Amino acid sequence: MNVTERPLVAKMRENYRYFGGLSLLYGIIFAFCLYKNMHGITFPICVAVTIVFAVLFLKKINYRIMKQSLPYIAGMILLSISTVFTSSFFLHFFNLAGIILLFFVFMIHQFYNDRDWNFPAYLKRIFILAGTVMESIPKPYAHGAEYLGGSKNKKNHIFIAIAIGLCIAIGSLCVILPLLLNSDIIFAKFFGEMLKYINFSTIFGIALTVVIGFTLSYAFFCGLCKYNFPEGKERRRKYYNPVIGITFTSVISFIYLIYCLIQIMYLFIGIQKGLPYDVTYAQYARTGFWELMTVGMINFVMVLLCMYLFQDHIAMKIILTIISGCTFIMLFSAAYRMMMYIGAYHLTFLRILVLWFLIVLALIMGGIIISIYKGRFPLFRYIMGVVSIMYIGLAFSRPDVVAAKYNIAHEGKLKVEDVRYMMSQMSIDVVPIIAGIDPRSDVDYTSKGIYENADNLEQSMYYYFSDIAQGNEGIFFRKANYSRIRAKLAADKYLELNDRGEEYDFEYGDYKY
Repeated sequence: MNVTERPLVAKMRENYRYFGGLSLLYGIIFAFCLYKNMHGITFPICVAVTIVFAVLFLKKINYRIMKQSLPYIAGMILLSISTVFTSSFFLHFFNLAGIILLFFVFMIHQFYNDRDWNFPAYLKRIFILAGTVMESIPKPYAHGAEYLGGSKNKKNHIFIAIAIGLCIAIGSLCVILPLLLNSDIIFAKFFGEMLKYINFSTIFGIALTVVIGFTLSYAFFCGLCKYNFPEGKERRRKYYNPVIGITFTSVISFIYLIYCLIQIMYLFIGIQKGLPYDVTYAQYARTGFWELMTVGMINFVMVLLCMYLFQDHIAMKIILTIISGCTFIMLFSAAYRMMMYIGAYHLTFLRILVLWFLIVLALIMGGIIISIYKGRFPLFRYIMGVVSIMYIGLAFSRPDVVAAKYNIAHEGKLKVEDVRYMMSQMSIDVVPIIAGIDPRSDVDYTSKGIYENADNLEQSMYYYFSDIAQGNEGIFFRKANYSRIRAKLAADKYLELNDRGEEYDFEYGDYKY
């Protein structure tokens, strides 16, 4: 045994039958749920199994689930369920990222006393844990080799010998078998009849997924058990002279106050007299949006750094409060501009995402203002809670559907580009909505001239629904996804009714008979 080995890591090594067996079983379930299927109905099953196996692991090392961990578990389950209700790649990706982050924080909370950790300390430890897990990837195999090879049990030696023999046989056949197949036509034909029922690429993919699940499971808990986080008291932060911070933040806050006054006068109140003669109100509302978002994020980082780098000073707190207050006005200005732009050009997924981000950033800035005056305020957990709750709401709302319904409800007639945008840029969440559009009565072609007409759009829609119907063939239990099933049913119905001319009832989301 390595003298530097942590006690819990040693316990995992000594109880490899339990921990290794648990990880192998997890790897098998992991492969069943996720192999070529990251958004089917088995995805939340995999997340639930991950939580159950984590509980079993904790129980074995005499750790209990803390009540404060329950919100992290609930967030993971809700995000996994929302994955099954959408076909948006964006939501799938960030749902997965959110689940991984929540699981990391959940397990860190179980192993460490994180009550007094500040925001930078929490971020640092998340990266440390990720690095420790990567470092622990060889452990399941090193511990397994020691368990099987070091035991006096003859059965283990027989098992190792059989495993090594099989590996040598498989490696040899990779070279020998192609030579034999080329040497004799009858043998090749006979073997070809046998092999046509075996999909080696699928077998290899499933086996690789099992290995990944087994390795990550064991390595993750091994990394946790190393206790690589700094123990005892936190190292004293290096504080800088607050005069430095007061000086540069005073100048910035003065500029911000002037800018916010202009926002109130010209944008919110709507005084147009002072606008340049060649700038319309709509143009003024549109310009500067992304710049304001960027400034808002810079302010978030700036205030955070000032809180942790400079010594406490009442003047500094007041100035940071002013900057935070100006940030609220800037965020409101950005949101106001975006709402005016939406009023003219309607909704898209990106515009919904932008509005969501502005609300989240405003809530985070509210937490920062509290932490300016209350040093022990749990800012990291507050931000985690705000982002988790707001993102879960966004994920379940299916933004593409919200945008499509809004645009249809707020236009007398859709433009051709609106319909084509929905078909080409939005996820298949909107397929049932597109199925309710009549290209001959619901679409305005005047902006497209003679090059676009109802026949062209109708043909494009037919091809669109044909692709949807064919691309979602064979949806069975493991890959079942609410959005894909609805899209498949709507596409099949559209193709079936296309020649009969039956009418789709958009209001109720079904067909009239």
